[in-house]
Amino acid sequence: MDRVTLANHNISPQKDKILRVVGCPREGAAHSLAARYFDEVLPELMSEVRLYAEAVCNDKVFYCALSLGGGVSALISRYFDDGEGMKGLIADALADEVLFEADTALSLEIKKKCAEKKIGIKKRLFAPEDFPLAEQPVILEKLGNAPITLTDAFMFSPVKSMAYMLETTDDDNLFNAQHDCRRCSAKDCPRRSADYDGKFEILSDYAYTPEISNGKCAVCIDIGTTTLAFEYISAGERVSYKAVNPQRRFGYDVLSRIDAANRGRLSELKSDIALAIKKGLAAVTKGKKQPDKIIIAGNTTMVHLLLGASCATLGIYPFKSDHLAPVQTTLDRLLPTNEEIPVTVIGGISAFVGGDIVSGLYMCGFHKTDKINLFVDLGTNGEMAVGNRERIIATSAAAGPAFEGGMITSGMGSVDGAVCGVELMPLNIRTIGGKEPVGICGSGIIELVSEMLDSKIIDETGLLTGKYFENAFALTDKITFTQSDIRQVQTAKAAVRAGIECLLNEYGAGYDDIDTVYLAGGFGGALDARKAANIGILPRPLADKTKAAGNSSLGGCVRLFAEGGLDETEKLRAVSKDFPLGENEKFNELYIKYMNFGKE
Repeated sequence: MDRVTLANHNISPQKDKILRVVGCPREGAAHSLAARYFDEVLPELMSEVRLYAEAVCNDKVFYCALSLGGGVSALISRYFDDGEGMKGLIADALADEVLFEADTALSLEIKKKCAEKKIGIKKRLFAPEDFPLAEQPVILEKLGNAPITLTDAFMFSPVKSMAYMLETTDDDNLFNAQHDCRRCSAKDCPRRSADYDGKFEILSDYAYTPEISNGKCAVCIDIGTTTLAFEYISAGERVSYKAVNPQRRFGYDVLSRIDAANRGRLSELKSDIALAIKKGLAAVTKGKKQPDKIIIAGNTTMVHLLLGASCATLGIYPFKSDHLAPVQTTLDRLLPTNEEIPVTVIGGISAFVGGDIVSGLYMCGFHKTDKINLFVDLGTNGEMAVGNRERIIATSAAAGPAFEGGMITSGMGSVDGAVCGVELMPLNIRTIGGKEPVGICGSGIIELVSEMLDSKIIDETGLLTGKYFENAFALTDKITFTQSDIRQVQTAKAAVRAGIECLLNEYGAGYDDIDTVYLAGGFGGALDARKAANIGILPRPLADKTKAAGNSSLGGCVRLFAEGGLDETEKLRAVSKDFPLGENEKFNELYIKYMNFGKE
């Protein structure tokens, strides 16, 4: 039996990488505070690491296991127990990074052993993709001395541990020991290196009913970071088309694309979106009259890429854009086409509050009301605005992808079979389409956490209690919700709630002053506002004032066409003020406060 041991490690986690994983990138509102905590947490965590990394080769298989030791898990738990939620999140992400880096180092040692034996590695086998979780003890038995145990639910203890197998081959030129992101069920892992083409729902419904004059027709387009939504609309017809934004190959978030554009890839990014729009237009106009106009809304970065405009100032402080004004052009100037159809691109407010939000505010009628309303887009960027036709303040708080099912163990988009509603006492699970549950989407995630809190499965700090401690709560035999999942929800809800509170404070409005809360985003229509308030995303007094807006960016484009309201969207922009949270000390305080699920 050949044994490979990683005796030493020289791992130095990168600060920017860790802070991005926990949702506090350089442009984020909580970055300065998180950076300070990182410097405090790093030496404490590294002093607790007791690295075990070993592999044995037996029967043409390498059995591999790694662990950071119980001290690391204890330190992470202590941070949360002491109410230091941000430190706990940073420590958790740091521990994952150290574990993954150790795994890479161990694979290099295994490669040396393979060279000695003149064998290769065919592929990596891991649970539950390649074998059931219940068979993990076999790996530990083969190793013999691994300081790792398994709980009754087949979760590793200490938590920061992993185990897998490597299948060998006689082809000594082959070495596929690395983790294969394409086969991994964690589709939205921030460390994911391969694109995912799984199915998900792209929202195109919106809470507005247009009245179109006979003879007029248009195509309205919402350009999202991840998805594209098209609608051909006339007096008697609506045709929708939805697609994935092909720019995803440059990264899932706007910052990745800004970076790519600034490294000489701008023309490729522009070509990607131009061809995607051309394809979408062909799909919705097939056999139809040529549209009289095209109306487009998107976040500021997407508009820059559409226009082929420099992104040099978007990704560095103070994050400015020279292209916030609306654009009036023709289709042939944007796309490889000969059609001179008039095109309007709705203008934005700031680098992180774009034309998609202006369009949403317009759809929700902010340009007509004297009442003070609140607009919240529960997406990755967490854009929000408060005000009326006289005055609006808008901001963006990076919430991360948890509300969209991202970075959640069993998370998924709003597709058939996704759990969209949960009651635990007694158990009642609702799924989209009434199908067999296969994962959990945004509204289901919020309802599950609310139910777990009320049932005391988690405490107010988000800690799994009793027999669930350092374990995962099993909603079904296929759907689990782990401690890490809970922390992702805490991070997202803390950012949104702190942003709302800061925004209201800056505006000078209290809860009683708010007439309506418009929830935009992929799952607003299915969201139970009371349960959202129960876990602290929304203030409780606002729960009964909430209305679903749907894809308000697309809906605003439709309203602009139906009512000819470009002047009105410009009035909204004129009365809107950007309120950056990055240097707001109150936001940092509230972010930490709302990390917990404590009662208000």
